[in-house]
Amino acid sequence: MATTPSSDGGKPKIPVPAHFSCPVSMELMVDPVMVVTGHTYDRSCIQRWLESGNKTCPVTGIKLRSLELTPNFALRMAIQDWANANGIALNTSQLTSVMEKAVVNTAEGEDGVAVSSAVPHSVIEGHDEIVWAVEATDGRLFSASADKTIRVWDTETRRCLHVLEEHTRPVLSLAISDEHKKLFSGSYDCSIRVWDLTTYRRVKSLHGHTDAVRALAVAGDVLFSGSYDSTVRAFDINTLKPLKVLEGHAEPVRTLAVMDGKLFSGSYDKTVRVWDARALESLGVLEGHGDAVRALAASPVDECNYVFSGSDDSTVRVWDAATLNCVAIFDGHQDNVRVLTADSKHLYSGSWDKTIRVWDMRTLRCVQVLEGHVEAVLALTVMKNHLISGSYDTTVRFWNTESFTCVGKFEGHEDAVRVLTSTGEDADTVYSGSYDGSIGFWSEPIAAAPPPSTSAGGSGLSDVSDAMAGLSVTPAS
Repeated sequence: MATTPSSDGGKPKIPVPAHFSCPVSMELMVDPVMVVTGHTYDRSCIQRWLESGNKTCPVTGIKLRSLELTPNFALRMAIQDWANANGIALNTSQLTSVMEKAVVNTAEGEDGVAVSSAVPHSVIEGHDEIVWAVEATDGRLFSASADKTIRVWDTETRRCLHVLEEHTRPVLSLAISDEHKKLFSGSYDCSIRVWDLTTYRRVKSLHGHTDAVRALAVAGDVLFSGSYDSTVRAFDINTLKPLKVLEGHAEPVRTLAVMDGKLFSGSYDKTVRVWDARALESLGVLEGHGDAVRALAASPVDECNYVFSGSDDSTVRVWDAATLNCVAIFDGHQDNVRVLTADSKHLYSGSWDKTIRVWDMRTLRCVQVLEGHVEAVLALTVMKNHLISGSYDTTVRFWNTESFTCVGKFEGHEDAVRVLTSTGEDADTVYSGSYDGSIGFWSEPIAAAPPPSTSAGGSGLSDVSDAMAGLSVTPAS
């Protein structure tokens, strides 16, 4: 039978009831969680078991059909009551209050060296339906879903702080103005909700669109909204009054980008329109794509004054933001280009052809094709020295942007990874939203340290493996 550690004062050890002990460590559980077989383990032990590449229940040997870890609240309460009655202090500061899924890294880093992260990755259930948009600021993450809500997350504790419920149909788009301390959300209900970033209360509802609000962008004191009604609308952020309706597109507006005082709008009508973000007048129509324009990205580098457009015609076009001329056409993808993102050196394009192409921002040439996903690439973002990709194959992949090798393939979401975001190229955390309604928190990967020795007092992964080996598991037939 397991016992509690004796105190420095020589207080005798207290036998721990068998059902309070983790089957792996044989120690008192602090955060008991259940796997899908119904067996309970201490969270830290079962996570290390799964992260080491195992996908079976340690006790039964049965393959886990899901990697969800469900907090066993009843057992947790019983353990806490027992510990309090026996004068035992438990560290409960990191207990989770929502269902969390285990995250498994199924790839090795460069030269076969395994990678890990300074802060554990986690995938947390929050929304009931598809997550359509995620946006991040320092300390906060915002997620918008088809369940009609926006959730506000503390990025340090990874807990949901608020649920914003005002929209009457799925929420499709988000934009943040830190300067004005406002969050904007666009929905299938044709409206835009304005939220105070201090109180998280709705300030106002903006109306005018006659179809879904699919894209939002902030330029100075102006909020722009692109809609399936084929228009772009401009609102004064200070007064929250409408300024102008920008008309010209013949089909739905899918994406917006801002650069050098200009707004670029991409549409299913195969064009990109350019607008003066201050005067709110048309500056030109960029034509050339042979199919819908689904993605826009602006170069973050001053010397590369480009806006990039990705299309269902499988190409990416490069536009000079000053002259509005097309200076290059990126060919190579074999299917729709669905997503674009950029860092200070490269543009990255993700496609339904399951690949990511890397384009040098200065030479405008393809320097690498990243292969590994087995379904369409839906989402891209950047963080410190890494590109992160999300796919219909349910995985999140980390790519080193110096060597262009995949240094991490993470499973945790149970459906397509629809969106990704970070706070920029210097960020150390990335966030994902999935078709299954879950939110992923991903930290900068680092080379994993060698496993600790199994000497007395050790608590490394090898200890967990040794404990597993002692369970005499009989695999299921």
